[in-house]
Parts: sequence; C-alpha cells; structure tokens
Amino acid sequence: MLGAVDTFRAGAIEQLRIWSEKTHSEFVSQHEGADAASVAFDAIDAAKARSIDILMLDTAGRLHNKVNLMNELEKIVRVIRRNTPHAPDEVLLVIDATTGQNALKQAAVFNESIGLTGLIITKLDGTAKGGIALSLTKNLNIPIRKIGVGEGMADLQDFSPIAYVEAMFGNLF
Repeated sequence: MLGAVDTFRAGAIEQLRIWSEKTHSEFVSQHEGADAASVAFDAIDAAKARSIDILMLDTAGRLHNKVNLMNELEKIVRVIRRNTPHAPDEVLLVIDATTGQNALKQAAVFNESIGLTGLIITKLDGTAKGGIALSLTKNLNIPIRKIGVGEGMADLQDFSPIAYVEAMFGNLF
C-alpha cells in the first residue's frame, strides 16, 4: 500500500496514485493541504484493516534547515509509533546525487531528528557527483539501500558496493 503523505507539493498525490496503479498497490490519500500526520494515521489504519504487510508513506521533500517542515516530519513519526509501536521498520531518506556535499549535512540532521535506517541515492545515471554516497556511508554509518538510475519502474535498484565502485573507477577486481 502507498500512502500519499506529501500533501504539500502540487501533483504529488496524483503522481503517487499513478505509481500505485503501475505497481498494483492499494492507495490512501486525502486532499491537497491535509495534515500529513493525519494521512499517515489513516494509511496505517487502512493497512491494518486490509491486512497489508507493507505500507510505504511518501512524505514531502524538505530541506533540513526548514524547522517547521522538520517538526512536521517528527510529528509523522510520532503518530506512526503511537499507532504501531514497532513501526516504522525503515526510515529512508532519498538523496539526489547532484546535491553534492550538502547531502551530508542534510542526512545528519534527518538522522538526528527521526533516525534513518537507510538511504536511497537517485539520479546516479546523470551525474558524476555520485561520490557523495561514499561520504554518507563513511561519516554517518547509514547503509545505502537503493539507487535510482532513471525514472522507470526497474530503475530503482538494490545497491551493490562493488558495482558502484566499478561504475566510478572501472573494473578494479
């Protein structure tokens, strides 16, 4: 099940609805501008009622230095934990590979606020700045779970450290 917790960005709900159709996933949303934590709560209740094993909540993108948005994210996590004490099982931060070294500060703040369990590094197909992945894992000890190499369904791939290093430096082994 996909939950459209990004109620801020224009078109975010519809974009996630399209992905739910493509992936044959159930979908939960409210209206644009709705309280994000309320949507998360509704999505958890719907997943429980329908015996759904995996619920992915898509939150709004945010900069780590926007206090009100970080507070909103902390509220979403509190609501999740109050409703389902063992959850969330994964808290993933999506980092754009073109962000560069600012991604390190961003990930550190997110980790401190909500406790990250993994990273997804996107846009590795179009940048030479993918080296940020090395800094993130070394400095924050947060594993990279997935990488994005395009916008298609098959373009979100499991992260392979060996394939990553070979893509950057050539075949070393």
